[in-house]
Amino acid sequence: MRDPAFRIRRTLLRAGAAASALCAFGAALPAHAQSDFPNRPIRIVVPYSAGTGSDALARTVAQGITDKTGKAVIVENREGGGSLIGTLAVAKAPPDGYTLLIAANPMVIVPAAQSQPQYNPTRDFVPVAKVGVIPLVLASSPSLGFKSVQDLITHAKANPGKLNYGSSGAGTSSQQEMEVFKQAVGIDVPEVPYKSTAQAMTDLIGGNLQLFPVVVPLVSAHVQSGRATALAVLDTRRSPLMPDVPAVTEQVNVPGYVPTPVWYGFVVPAGTPAAVVNALNGMINAAMDTPEAKSRLVALGAQRITVTNEQFANDLKTEFDKATALAKRLGTFK
Repeated sequence: MRDPAFRIRRTLLRAGAAASALCAFGAALPAHAQSDFPNRPIRIVVPYSAGTGSDALARTVAQGITDKTGKAVIVENREGGGSLIGTLAVAKAPPDGYTLLIAANPMVIVPAAQSQPQYNPTRDFVPVAKVGVIPLVLASSPSLGFKSVQDLITHAKANPGKLNYGSSGAGTSSQQEMEVFKQAVGIDVPEVPYKSTAQAMTDLIGGNLQLFPVVVPLVSAHVQSGRATALAVLDTRRSPLMPDVPAVTEQVNVPGYVPTPVWYGFVVPAGTPAAVVNALNGMINAAMDTPEAKSRLVALGAQRITVTNEQFANDLKTEFDKATALAKRLGTFK
């Protein structure tokens, strides 16, 4: 007859084995749930109004995913706060892959000016896919007679504070890129914030505004008609829509200066399972490579890009650090 201690050990071992099996079964449930993703509608939040570039790309991707999976993809516009309202809504959503944010530069720039931001773009989100860029063009009023960036730099250094540039306001790509450019080349050109790009462009054409960093599709026709002069594309490469306009890095060689074009990408809340992120990445990139998506990119003046999510994450961190440093230098950091 076995001793009582043996019987106790055997009972404990059996209980442990049963518990292990139960844990293994429980751990397998999320993977099983992920295997049929998506099994209900996906929501893409656009933190801007309908009709914007972000909205157009979100709807293009939504249609592409629906066509491929047969699952509904809902596009929800939640504008306000310079993209803050929609971005926060996604940050607080369940990390299950069913709520995505179409992100752009302001996702990084807005919180960079706050010592206690309401979200951290590198901590509270997981990159899913970076899909396209639209470069900014540094346009000038023809009345200035500038033909190149060097003409601008020479004039601005000889006349500090006498030129001005228009922007779409704090936390926008136009302000960010122009301030970084100014710092890199060492010129003093005050900012004139505008509530609308259309008004800034009208003032540039009319000679009331001297410089304006603006996306390619909004300025290309004015450059062709001679009502605006394109000094440079604020990128490391030329734009296919304006191949004769040099990239700013062709004209400016300053160590550490790297321009950032307007970019578009998709992110999900931190904690979203890697398998779900990978599935979304495949669906989004497939949707972006359809003829409809390619036509939409051309209409927006955008260029298709594909980078790894590791690179996307590195880009977010680099831009967040750069925007924070700029906010502190400008005195807008709070």
